[in-house]
Amino acid sequence: MPRRLRLLALSALLALGAAAPTMGGLAQDEGPILIGAPVNITGWMAAYDGPPMDGAKLAVKEINANGGVLGRQLEIIERDGKTDPATIGNAGREVIQEGAQVILAPCDFDYGAPAGQAAQEAGIVGISMCASSPLYGSATLGDLQFTLSMWNQTMSAAAAEYAFNVQGWKTAATIVDQGTEYGTSLGEYFVESFEHLGGTVVSEDTYQINDMQATAQAQRIKALDPQPDVVFVASQMPDYSALIRDLRSAGVEAPIMAGDSMDTDDFYKAVGTDLGNNLFISTHSFVGPEAGPEMEKFIKDFNAEYGRNPEVAFNVMGYDTVQVFAQGIEKAGTTDGAELAKALEGTEFHLLSGDLTWSDAASGHFPDKEAFIVEVKNGKPTFVQRLKPSWTPAVD
Repeated sequence: MPRRLRLLALSALLALGAAAPTMGGLAQDEGPILIGAPVNITGWMAAYDGPPMDGAKLAVKEINANGGVLGRQLEIIERDGKTDPATIGNAGREVIQEGAQVILAPCDFDYGAPAGQAAQEAGIVGISMCASSPLYGSATLGDLQFTLSMWNQTMSAAAAEYAFNVQGWKTAATIVDQGTEYGTSLGEYFVESFEHLGGTVVSEDTYQINDMQATAQAQRIKALDPQPDVVFVASQMPDYSALIRDLRSAGVEAPIMAGDSMDTDDFYKAVGTDLGNNLFISTHSFVGPEAGPEMEKFIKDFNAEYGRNPEVAFNVMGYDTVQVFAQGIEKAGTTDGAELAKALEGTEFHLLSGDLTWSDAASGHFPDKEAFIVEVKNGKPTFVQRLKPSWTPAVD
């Protein structure tokens, strides 16, 4: 389905959602500020929502230890959406009924937008911790909804610019998962960005979520003569591990690039030292000293809290989202949805995942942000560079 038609169809589906009670975000002078977290604790999306929730809880603990926000403590109300859009919507309404004044939403449009819709209907601000679809913003969900992630335009353009300008890779093949808006738009924006730079996409193939095998796609790429300089793959875990396995088994030796959904602890464990090489990811941050002294402090504090180091950049995203809520509420002086949204718009936030500025609601709440490029070596992510692309595809 063409991108514009797909966006219209998804917008229409959201419009069918049941109305939520408009009781969240009311001015309250006493008691804790309640952060509703209808997130996916079980199901395959747990690989993406679980790590940022660890970061979010750490941020709440640190902020409370320093006096809270507006003199009040923060408290998270968490509910499991079970990697099911309908359940996520219901979970969002439940936490709002319990008094949530802001919503911490999941890391995906398809499996997180119902939480944002519930927040919008209740008149409260919702921020997805890491949904990168350009649908996750005010144009689709309403003027009180944001995502902390860069959009796929930025993520894909950064990957393309690194491939073409830095590595000198002039030809590319793609395999794009058609099962989610994330995968389809990420792949389309990579093609658009790579061709804009002057590259040639020699093959565009598709994949369907949960197939868990891509032997036919791998064989078609192996049959290309000459071989592409790079293969861009847009999917998610656990599918990524199967895609990498089949590409390498077919004899495809080209570097493989992907977006943030590859940057998970589950992926690194699955590919191990044998398959975990010559892989490049455009992602949110890098958990290591190369990202700066603030990241070193985060790693130390995270280890003290959980007895282990943060595994991936997704741990950072929940931490940053709570920090943004805290700064925004302090600036607005309230959790009122309209006033808080205005306080967030145009403010430059300095975060572990890079500097962020949101545009106004009329411009979609576009998140102006940089990407981090990491290379997987011997099954481990290694820092390459920060990259803010010089050009990004237009938002439909």
